[in-house]
Amino acid sequence: MSISHFATYQLPLLVWLLLIFGLSAIPTLPAIKFPLSPDKIAHAGIYFVLCMFGRRAFLHQERWPWLKEHSLLAALLLAVVYGSLDEVHQMYVPGRSPDIYDALADSFGASLFVGWAWLTAWKGEG
Repeated sequence: MSISHFATYQLPLLVWLLLIFGLSAIPTLPAIKFPLSPDKIAHAGIYFVLCMFGRRAFLHQERWPWLKEHSLLAALLLAVVYGSLDEVHQMYVPGRSPDIYDALADSFGASLFVGWAWLTAWKGEG
């Protein structure tokens, strides 16, 4: 794999994962506690993008054939697990606390990407 290939397909995923981790390590980020607040919409959007970058990275790698073949499922699993682990991480950040609704919003955003990917693939076959 060339550096250019890595920078195009895998690096965006790694940068996005680090960005999420970095943001969740900031103790002073404001948290709004409504079921469908701008905070939850932001979580869904961030994890929609994470799932998109994950799928793209997995689809364009050659080392693990299963990962390439099941790139959409693998991206969804990555996003759901990473969102859950991010909430655990926040237990150890002063001023932050885990929130099940954040994890659900993360999973919802990743699931929206999966639905969008299936829909566009299905429409493309017709």
